[in-house]
Amino acid sequence: MSGQNNNFAVKVSDLSKVYKVYTKPSDMFWELLTRKPHHQEVWALRDVSFELPRGEVLGVIGRNGAGKTTLLRIIADTLDKTSGQVEVNGKVSAIMALGVGFNEDNSGRDNIVMDGLCHGMSHEEIVAKMEDIIDFSGIRDFIDHPVKTYSAGMIARLAFSVAVSVEPDILIIDEALATGDMAFAAKSYARMKQIAAGGATVILVSHALQSIYELCDRALLLESGRLISLGKPRQVGYLYEEQVRAELAATNQTKQTPHAPDEDYKGTQAQEKGGRVLEVRLLDTQGREAGSLDQGRDYIIRVRAMCNQDYPSVSLGFRIETPGGTQVYGTSTSVLGIAVPASAGQEIVADFSFHCSLRVGEYLVSGSLAENLSDVEQHYHYNPLHFLNEAAVLSVTGSNKFEGVVDLASQVKFVSGQEK
Repeated sequence: MSGQNNNFAVKVSDLSKVYKVYTKPSDMFWELLTRKPHHQEVWALRDVSFELPRGEVLGVIGRNGAGKTTLLRIIADTLDKTSGQVEVNGKVSAIMALGVGFNEDNSGRDNIVMDGLCHGMSHEEIVAKMEDIIDFSGIRDFIDHPVKTYSAGMIARLAFSVAVSVEPDILIIDEALATGDMAFAAKSYARMKQIAAGGATVILVSHALQSIYELCDRALLLESGRLISLGKPRQVGYLYEEQVRAELAATNQTKQTPHAPDEDYKGTQAQEKGGRVLEVRLLDTQGREAGSLDQGRDYIIRVRAMCNQDYPSVSLGFRIETPGGTQVYGTSTSVLGIAVPASAGQEIVADFSFHCSLRVGEYLVSGSLAENLSDVEQHYHYNPLHFLNEAAVLSVTGSNKFEGVVDLASQVKFVSGQEK
């Protein structure tokens, strides 16, 4: 680790971490005795390089076992590397697992002191921040009770409250919010946004792509210890979704051709063996292009696709999501109980009608093509062929006012017990 005065928060160069895995304990003895390897090497990280500027929020994503936690632990200096270099400029606060190290027999107040010291705060700093930490945690009524009487959510609240009170230059968070309740998660995300807005650097590991899209400036995708992609959150998130779909295809014992890491993962440049979505269009009920959508009117989403081989049954579908990654709605021909036969080279089209009840704003529409592996009654059993992300932008205008994304057309029926 280095503290040089450079214009970056974290710089990782050719970082690798390998673990020696022994089949049985005696293998280690025979390795020492014979000086011949009796182990297998498992690479948690392999030749990972990237630079993180000061004040940036970086999201780290990848499937289980991809190397995410190993990377964060090495940056936090709680795990030795095998090779490569890691330079860190600034004070680091790492939240790797909330509540680890708490003394269950001590009170929450006593654990604030101990945890604060572990995070590098002085006793005076902890005392000065004690009341703010307790207030943020929301467990003041229990703060002098033994931690062993706390629920997992209460421990999560307390540990997070201590960690974010450090005011670090670099904040590292590894899925720490997963153990908290919804109110705690919302409060924690707001605090992370505040920390990032204050100029701190944040590294966040999360499987929730919506969190990555909302909080991060860039995202990093790891797979089997290697850096697959580093760039805009949505672009990297789409690659991660492709991995998940490829895993689903493998589970169904079918083949799928994943996109190369350096392709523009909007889907337009990819060549799928089984078929592809050609376009997604927004139309009015007369079949004319809809430049924008008015609240309260009916419209059509048209999905066009083509298969490169014959399929007894395929499914066409679409997904609407906010720019922040929140899925608003999605459906498909199979979900709606319709099986679509497809012949090689034949264009297939599905028109989906819908009533525009969305909040004013812009939304992203994606199209999908899949092979049905069972009857449509089992629409969840399929092999994904192609997914065209951000195929169309849906712009909604109108004057209806409501909270949330979808208008449920609620009306007041009773006021003060009197029928309106």
